[in-house]
Amino acid sequence: MRTRGGGRYSLYFHGAFSILGNDMKAIILAAGASRRLKPLTDGVPKCLLKIGDKTLLEQQLDAIDHAGIGEAVIVVGYFKEMIIDFFGTSYKGIRTVSYVENPDYAVTNTIYSLYLARNHFLNDDFVYFNADVLFQRDIVKLLIECRESNVLAVDYKKCGKEEVKFTTDSKKRIVKLAKTIPVGEAEGEFIGIAKFGKNITIPFAEALERYSTSGERNLFFEKAVEDILDKDLFVPLDVSHIPNIEIDFPADLKKAQEEVYPAILAYDRSTPEQR
Repeated sequence: MRTRGGGRYSLYFHGAFSILGNDMKAIILAAGASRRLKPLTDGVPKCLLKIGDKTLLEQQLDAIDHAGIGEAVIVVGYFKEMIIDFFGTSYKGIRTVSYVENPDYAVTNTIYSLYLARNHFLNDDFVYFNADVLFQRDIVKLLIECRESNVLAVDYKKCGKEEVKFTTDSKKRIVKLAKTIPVGEAEGEFIGIAKFGKNITIPFAEALERYSTSGERNLFFEKAVEDILDKDLFVPLDVSHIPNIEIDFPADLKKAQEEVYPAILAYDRSTPEQR
């Protein structure tokens, strides 16, 4: 068996990720209007911005396909028709691509978008993606291979106020997950990609519903995750060594295009011994 996690948490891995991936779904949140990227997103959703020779969402779906995941559900809203027309109902080895609309995308947040997609993940293992994350595809493979059911991909680093941060307990289980965690207390950033096991999906959907039906639809979905951290084991997967970036601002997009994407290409060309 092999372990990964920089000594912070030993995660045991299965083999044959392509087989395991076929048992999972991908849930991608791509509904937002990306106001912080305007005017770049005045006529296009953020996930269709080009990074290298492909759009951001193409990069994600390529990683999902590489991991052997056969079904993807995309929550759409802002310029939904552009996304649906671009990808259609299948993509490469992903047999089924379906869509859930968030018609209230302008006044809600990720907690409501994921609530609307709940019927697509109840009682199923799934991998969650924010559609604005550029990352090297091994991250998905490592999440799927991990023996633990509930795993959050994280970057151990010094964070600012904007990042979704996390803390762990003495057993290295995640105990806090929020933007509001004090910078000095945070261990690092949750990068917006996670694996959820089927056993946690019902309490997770209940938490999403609780907020979405009580006037708190503008929260981040991590609030619902925080509510279920005591229901099952949630662990961090350290991907600090693998190129990734969340794109919120024009400076992030510039960095993604000029630094992170070239780093991904270099990582792809490297050997395991060089990484």
